Amino acid sequence: MLVVDHDTAHTRLLRQALTRARMVNPVVGFARADRALSYLHGTGRYADRSQYRLPAVVVTAFGIDNPDGPRILDAVRTSIPLRKTPVVAIGTLADEDEVHEAHRLGATAYLARPLACRAIVQVITSLNMPWSVSETGS
Repeated sequence: MLVVDHDTAHTRLLRQALTRARMVNPVVGFARADRALSYLHGTGRYADRSQYRLPAVVVTAFGIDNPDGPRILDAVRTSIPLRKTPVVAIGTLADEDEVHEAHRLGATAYLARPLACRAIVQVITSLNMPWSVSETGS
């Protein structure tokens, strides 16, 4: 899972929620979109795909004041290996226009802040990716 959010505390809380939900896929977090884009494109220090695998899910901050969300969505939706990857957009408002814009750009789901990390876990679980959930709790 790739998380792109300037709020590093939110990324930490999300990691904790995923651990409690027994999600076993690694979580890679970036506060800056340029680094996340390098990771998504496999460029620079992230060129070795055996070490830096493509994410199964992308969670990105999204909003009118945040140009990073649309950039991340565009990178995912225009990349052949990534285009079917689920993207959860997290906005600051439950503004209908923002929600429609996120979906127009290809977001699988939109959640408004403040939100419990549990909501993100529920959305990811609802994507029916059983391989991302530890059945043993290890």
